[in-house]
Amino acid sequence: RVIVLFISFLLVIVFWGAFEQAGGLMNIYASEKTNRLLMGWEIPASWFQSLNAMFIIFLGTSVALYWANRKLKGKVSTSLFKMIVGLIIMGTGFFFMTAAAAQYESNGSSAMYWLVLAYLFHTVGELSISPVALSYITKLAPLKYASLMMGVYFAMTGFGNKLAGLLGEASESLGEYTIFTGIAVFCILFGLLVMVFRKKLEVLTHGVEDNERVMHDD
Repeated sequence: RVIVLFISFLLVIVFWGAFEQAGGLMNIYASEKTNRLLMGWEIPASWFQSLNAMFIIFLGTSVALYWANRKLKGKVSTSLFKMIVGLIIMGTGFFFMTAAAAQYESNGSSAMYWLVLAYLFHTVGELSISPVALSYITKLAPLKYASLMMGVYFAMTGFGNKLAGLLGEASESLGEYTIFTGIAVFCILFGLLVMVFRKKLEVLTHGVEDNERVMHDD
């Protein structure tokens, strides 16, 4: 289980390192390089930070129902699978920021809808990985180390936030286009790599999720 714990922590670091660009690089991009005019009124850049909360309210139940229905139909819906899919979806959202950066380089400004689409994908990814990550890591940890692993999990989110800051800082020299594209490609490739070994990794968990209550379609 140690290997699976390690991979799970890596997924957490990579996810939050990318996701937390929302409050950093993406927020700066919205403020400085996005055309925020709507019918003659300029939308405050800070308002885009509310998109994540809005999408969570609108999509939270739908995403939960999607995973529940997959489980009812006997399809793969393990915690590790959800975490991988969440990372890939979130990474895909950065390609919209790549498009925004490309539009800015050619036109001198980028459209707001790129940001909206990026936040949409980021939120769907978050809804797939964030609610299950801590629970999964707790299940993997030996009972006497469960509290310690919870602390390690939050430490990993801290490392992810530190990584987010370093990536934002690197954009000054590398440019937003390179950073956004790099994040997207790395997240997707890393997610696909873990997906390749998912079945073998889940074998190493010795069925930690097998004792969950069976869902019935009543």
